[in-house]
Amino acid sequence: MVITIILNIVFSFGTAFFFALLFNSPKYLLTPAGIVGAIGWVAFQTGMIVNGSDVQSSFIGGLFIGVAGHIMSRKFFSPVILFIIPGIIPLVPGGTAYEAIKNLILNDYHEALITMIKVALISSSIALGLLIADLLSKVYYKFKKHRQLNKVK
Repeated sequence: MVITIILNIVFSFGTAFFFALLFNSPKYLLTPAGIVGAIGWVAFQTGMIVNGSDVQSSFIGGLFIGVAGHIMSRKFFSPVILFIIPGIIPLVPGGTAYEAIKNLILNDYHEALITMIKVALISSSIALGLLIADLLSKVYYKFKKHRQLNKVK
């Protein structure tokens, strides 16, 4: 069990790391992008253990990826997109989308529709998690800047 968890973390780190490499990210940002992907995967797996829902767990993973991406962006003075795009790759429901298309080709329309709806819900929940993380980041930094300006006066 522990070995499986460690392997999942290592593989999610590697997936995000190599996708950042594939997207021509600067070399010094490859490891932070991998860390963001691993954080998202750990959050997703924790959500699966707690509630067992793919959609809710994907939202939690997307939220953690967004927050971690914004933190890395501030730390390394880089665009947040360099961390978020490789970070969401381990969460993208590619296998489920493949199953949906396979069922569609095999004329199993009912199962294909159910699977396509699941893919749409998971993808939407990842996007919603990223959106909420972005909004929280903007509110936090605006509040922090406002507080510093008032402290100076």
